[in-house]
Amino acid sequence: MISRRPLLQALALSAIAVARPVFPQQYPARPIRFVVPASAGTTIDVTARFMAEAMGRALNVSIIVDNRAGAGAVIGTEYVAKSAPDGYTLLFTGIPLYLTKWLSEAPVSYDPVTDFAPISLLCNSPLGIVVPANSPYKTLSDLVRAMRAKPDEITFSSGGNGSAAHLCMVLLNDLTQTVSKHIPYKGNTPAVTDVAGGQVDFTCQGSGGIVPLIRAGKLRPLAVTNRSRWDFLPEVPTAIEAGVPNFEMTGWIGVVARAGTPAPIVQRLSDEFVRIARTPEFKEFCNKQQMFVDISDHKQFAADVPRYDATLKRLALLAKKG
Repeated sequence: MISRRPLLQALALSAIAVARPVFPQQYPARPIRFVVPASAGTTIDVTARFMAEAMGRALNVSIIVDNRAGAGAVIGTEYVAKSAPDGYTLLFTGIPLYLTKWLSEAPVSYDPVTDFAPISLLCNSPLGIVVPANSPYKTLSDLVRAMRAKPDEITFSSGGNGSAAHLCMVLLNDLTQTVSKHIPYKGNTPAVTDVAGGQVDFTCQGSGGIVPLIRAGKLRPLAVTNRSRWDFLPEVPTAIEAGVPNFEMTGWIGVVARAGTPAPIVQRLSDEFVRIARTPEFKEFCNKQQMFVDISDHKQFAADVPRYDATLKRLALLAKKG
């Protein structure tokens, strides 16, 4: 005769085994999705695709790159914010993650600080301040003096309100106590093209969009906005060297997951992203994109989040004022 107690215990254990989720040590057990809140071919997209290939090999799993562009990166970000916290849906992101909350006229449905788990920073995209090749402004100091002499007459272009170029100029005006006139475009390419053509006085753009035109003799670089000079344009000073103390700004690319993702999965992903970002292959990729490898693991990234949020809040409020 079979005892009922052992039988009931066995059935209960079987039910628990069926109901419980996959343990983190079994991760990943199915394909992972990298959500990119931008269109195909953008810097963040090609970075995600590089990482998808390398990570897929490392984890022996298929990785899907899912472009969900629109609404200033809100569409893709919102998708990840509503996903299950299981490590199978990751967001490739940057400054817009923390900026949109402060700049958007309508509230977003997620909180960038509390709704996401930082995983890793991978690289940064430096910005350069450029003028037309035939501009009368030979140095950043020349440009600053002109803005002081002619408030709200010197024009600068950007890829739109809240873009990195817009914030770069907002910061420059704030630090130098000057005023310039913002000309927003629908995208960075026309914003750069019109500076090269002389229709706009200057802009501040990512290296990938301006270096070819600098080398072609159509743009003159005045300064770069990170703390060190660019290896590929070593003669161009930093903004700090050019006379604007504390002027530092870069665009960066990182990876986050939904808040609540199990700590062992966050650790596993962080370890793999950091390992790949340290390879010569990733450094070569960044060089081709005119970016710099800039690695933080999940602990350092999480520690930096309050600073990112506070800085971008300040810049967004300044941008709204002018």
